[in-house]
Amino acid sequence: MSILIVEDNPISLKILDINLRENGYEVVTAPDPKEALDHLETNPNIKLIITDILMPEMDGLEFISKVKAIQEWKKIPFIIISAMSNKKTVKKAISLGCQHFLVKPVQSQKLLKMVKDILPQQRLIIRNKSQNAATMGLDIASYQKICNMFGDMLKKETAVLERELAKGKYKDFSVNLKQLRESATTITAERVLDVLDELDELDSMSSEDGKRSVWNTTKYFEALLQEMKLLHAALTISSEL
Repeated sequence: MSILIVEDNPISLKILDINLRENGYEVVTAPDPKEALDHLETNPNIKLIITDILMPEMDGLEFISKVKAIQEWKKIPFIIISAMSNKKTVKKAISLGCQHFLVKPVQSQKLLKMVKDILPQQRLIIRNKSQNAATMGLDIASYQKICNMFGDMLKKETAVLERELAKGKYKDFSVNLKQLRESATTITAERVLDVLDELDELDSMSSEDGKRSVWNTTKYFEALLQEMKLLHAALTISSEL
């Protein structure tokens, strides 16, 4: 499940993006409402939208109105983030079904608490680095070295799996699932672990239809590839700073 951020200021957009991704969330970004609407058209997994109000061409309130007018999107919750906090704006946003507001500059902990309250069942790509480092008894610098090592391993395994899927290999994939599970467990990479659990369950089931079993295996390895890519990006996020 993804969080869509709509913000025309590139600095504010980057801060929100990094804050959420460092805390394990999958994020899609858009510099304007038009591109945000394009993301909604192509990504059915967006479960929360964070938007600014004051933007050129189409403001945040007009964007919210357009989203709420589409049946498939009308239940997606919004967090409104803006330096503009007058009563008229808030009243209009509430009339559109918005209940969550933050005033710039956004405090990270308030944002993360609000996101967690809205998406309480959201499985994380990776747990917060401070929590992981504390659990391991490491300082942040040492923990980042561990992340970099895991990131290098993931990059190699991802490349192998991607090649095998592209060649139409449907079973006996070369990715080291045992090593991947051990490392993912260490850093609490919930979404990778979920797919690995599904693969284990698939292996333990006796299938009556061999072709269906092959199709299922391929489907789950494709899902694993996507989660491995997201996890690699989360592990190496510090290189963007």
